[in-house]
Amino acid sequence: MNDCRFDVQTPYQLLFENGMDAMMFTAPDGKILDANPAACRMFERTRAEIAAAGRTGLMDCSDPRMNELLTQRECTGKAHGELNARRRDGSLFPVEISSVVFHDENGSSRTCVIIRDITERKTAEIKQRQLIQELQAALAKVKNLSGLLPICASCKKIRDLQGYWHHLEIYIRNHTEADFSHGICPDCRSKLYPEHSPRG
Repeated sequence: MNDCRFDVQTPYQLLFENGMDAMMFTAPDGKILDANPAACRMFERTRAEIAAAGRTGLMDCSDPRMNELLTQRECTGKAHGELNARRRDGSLFPVEISSVVFHDENGSSRTCVIIRDITERKTAEIKQRQLIQELQAALAKVKNLSGLLPICASCKKIRDLQGYWHHLEIYIRNHTEADFSHGICPDCRSKLYPEHSPRG
């Protein structure tokens, strides 16, 4: 692909060849002039295949964000955002893309594009949103009692906000996640069933 490679100075060529992010030199019309090894790994293509594919072959051009970024770059000379890219097998994956326009020594408009695969970040964001939704759903099911509860000093019924009186067990069951398991305490057993109480 020597005929397509963009001529850069040695320090920049070293950065281009060894960068961890995908880097491409392109033309504003979408033609790809050169791609670094990281781009080849990301898109699972050779430099020649990347050049042959061009922008339309590497990016999901049906994504409405594409036109927004191209318009942004046309107006300001640079653009930054997220898009969906396409691997060799046609599968799409999310990327963060930065692009800037410059002029080469001949005065021709060229663009430098840096692309980062953000699949792991997006997966983590989805898991985080799912966790938040699960926690919100769990909290929505939790019922709490707070404040002062008017309770009858004799029968222990509780008065609700509408003024109705409810048995303690029913009120707590309706307003919390608690339920009851019945038994009898030693004092009541002695009072109600003295014949079954331990003799002192």
